[in-house]
Amino acid sequence: MKTMLSLQFIAIIFSTILLLSACQKKTAATNPNSQSKTELHENTKPLQAADLVGYDGTKLRKSVDRIKEANDKHNQEVEKMAETGQDQ
Repeated sequence: MKTMLSLQFIAIIFSTILLLSACQKKTAATNPNSQSKTELHENTKPLQAADLVGYDGTKLRKSVDRIKEANDKHNQEVEKMAETGQDQ
């Protein structure tokens, strides 16, 4: 009886964790503007370490930042088109 109760308790905790993690991922996925530009630039900061092996790390980082910004802009345009397509 005790093991059955503990197994139910573990199952409830596990399902709650899964539910909460799924909700968090959906919120982040539906709000692409949640990251500011400074956060995006912070994600590419380690690319400057490419200087240590002979590459221009600053140029590489700026290039990746431009690509990420263009990708975000494209994703926003696609999202707007999808929303207007659903309204019609």
